Amino acid sequence: MDWLKRRFLAFSVWMLAYFLAYIAVAIAIRYLSHSFRIVEIAAIRSAGSLILAGFFVFRSKPALHQLAGMQFGYHIQRSLIHLIGSLALIWSLANLPLGFIATIEFSGPLFAALLGLVVAGLIPGPVACLGLSLIAVGSAYLLFSQGVWHDPRLLIPVGAVALLTVTNLMLVRLAESKSVVLIVFVMHAVQLPVYLCALFIGLDAGGAAQSRDLHIEDVLGVSLAVAVLMLAGFVTQTALANASRHGSALQLCAADTLRVPFLTLIGYVVFKEMLSESIVLPGLLVVAGAIITSLPQPRVQSQTS
Repeated sequence: MDWLKRRFLAFSVWMLAYFLAYIAVAIAIRYLSHSFRIVEIAAIRSAGSLILAGFFVFRSKPALHQLAGMQFGYHIQRSLIHLIGSLALIWSLANLPLGFIATIEFSGPLFAALLGLVVAGLIPGPVACLGLSLIAVGSAYLLFSQGVWHDPRLLIPVGAVALLTVTNLMLVRLAESKSVVLIVFVMHAVQLPVYLCALFIGLDAGGAAQSRDLHIEDVLGVSLAVAVLMLAGFVTQTALANASRHGSALQLCAADTLRVPFLTLIGYVVFKEMLSESIVLPGLLVVAGAIITSLPQPRVQSQTS
């Protein structure tokens, strides 16, 4: 097996772990949204990741050595951008159909390609351009068919993906020299105090939950959802960081949109969300474009080369 195939196999395994953990996070968020506010859910997820990452960091001398000599400016910037994107995504998962959210996240590869072009002058190859074109057509079709002009809330997951794409690209840079668990630990060490301050002063994205009264039979379900959110939230971030070591930034963002069929199926099976006919065609276009864009291919070229 040659070098390119080994990298693609490792990339695929880590992305699969990310998909499964992301689905678990989505289910937990939707379940907890009936009893907790958006910032509370974000704080729970952040606390779980901080505890788990801290456990590995403080057991690793190399990670502690990296922590002692770390320049925190870049990490803080990424953490705050990620915080805003995470709140937008959690709100979307709690309030919008999962199939729609998964499909609308088409914009990840488009933002990645645009940022690569503007910042580094990187031009995607012909195969990637074909995939990006399909994603763009499918996404535009989706937004117009769902009436985005009449319901601007549909743009919230788009904004979430834009911000999280930026942080994914920053993650690629950090993962080249820093331990994955260390990156996650520092990010949540920055984010968790912000969430707690927001709760303390009464700020919250999305307002109050539908009901804060829990019956005795709901306690176990809520406890399980909290545990899943804390564990799976950590896995999504570590798996994505490890995937970034084996694939390009464009492949990372493109493969991420393959959550479309996964989340659509979960929405139907778990939450009885019927798939709208108006989502099928744009969804197929997005999935086809994502598959094409994430295929193994030579590195993109630079305008300056």
